[in-house]
Amino acid sequence: MAATGMEESLSRRVREASESYHGFLLNQVQQVQEEERRRIARDLHDRIGHGVSVAHQQLALSELHRGTDPARAAVKIGVAQQAIQEAMENLRQITSELHPQVPVKSLEKALLRFLEAIEDDGVSVGLDVNGDESWAEPRVLDESFLIIREATRNALTHGGPSVILMRVDIAPHELQAFVQDNGRGFEPSRVRGRGVGLTSMRERAELLGGRLTITSAPGSGCRVDLSIPLKRQTREHDEL
Repeated sequence: MAATGMEESLSRRVREASESYHGFLLNQVQQVQEEERRRIARDLHDRIGHGVSVAHQQLALSELHRGTDPARAAVKIGVAQQAIQEAMENLRQITSELHPQVPVKSLEKALLRFLEAIEDDGVSVGLDVNGDESWAEPRVLDESFLIIREATRNALTHGGPSVILMRVDIAPHELQAFVQDNGRGFEPSRVRGRGVGLTSMRERAELLGGRLTITSAPGSGCRVDLSIPLKRQTREHDEL
């Protein structure tokens, strides 16, 4: 009887452990699926949505200049065509489960190309990039570009500013950046948790161990600060 009772107790514990482990695995699978959905949402918004937005803006500007400056209108149409082509390529890469785009080789050059694509006569945009970009890993540069680009695009789309300042400082231990505008501003607590763009920026920063803060108030513009720790200095120090 004692042996039978011990066997039943052992069998029960094995079943309970098995059920618990099965539940753990299901939970892990659900978390992975949720993270993958969030990643796809970020990439579709930041990579595909951006291209469509640029194309729409440039086509609107080409229509505006068509009667008075046909040459300038043609340039705008060319930029729109390029944006659509890049969006289509990004979409093909995303659906093929490849990396959404080639990592940024130069953050400064990528930002300058972005500013050329969104050129607006009514907005003055300043860009200042300092430090050695080789201190940051390609993924950090890539994700930082997407965050800074989205912050600038949000300012242009929703803030109605006349001036936007963009600055990036890269040190061996940290990348810091900010995007500041003099637009209409908003109350951050009212938009917290809303909008794919803001959520995407925060998630990209957090995935790199960084931090994104948004400071704004109605009538006082908006400032987005990004801080990402860099690991290169730590590795070099350990090797010494």
